[in-house]
Amino acid sequence: MVALAGAAIGGGASTGLMMASTAVSAMGKLQAGRAKAAEYDAQASQAELKGRSEAIAYKQMGADVLRNLNENLAAIIARSAAGGVDPTSGSARTTASYAQAEAVRELNITRDNALLAEGQAATQANQYRLAGRNAKTAAFWNAAGTISTGIQRVGSL
Repeated sequence: MVALAGAAIGGGASTGLMMASTAVSAMGKLQAGRAKAAEYDAQASQAELKGRSEAIAYKQMGADVLRNLNENLAAIIARSAAGGVDPTSGSARTTASYAQAEAVRELNITRDNALLAEGQAATQANQYRLAGRNAKTAAFWNAAGTISTGIQRVGSL
């Protein structure tokens, strides 16, 4: 190391050291850009996973809506039959129809929410991936600028 430092004082070696330093700096900028892109890719994967998880939760809510509908219809039929009323006509049928309509409305909302969660996650993931590509591109141009500056400095010696 001492010999290298002594050679650098000599002149020609200092040019070599300056170019080596420039190259190392440029490589560091490229590596930092790749690392940032990898970080954004990981965030994109996390966003997609979160969206799928939310969609599954909404689908479970939809299944719960259908289960509740079945329980309500069974209760309507049991109560009307116990009271000596035909469960397929009159107020029993009206109550059952209302329960079905509400269940369909709620089920459609949960399905829409699941689609929205997946769509939002995909959009967020695409934004992260774009940011990663931009980080790599910026790192490339920063490295190119570093090399250009290094060449200019060597040329001015």
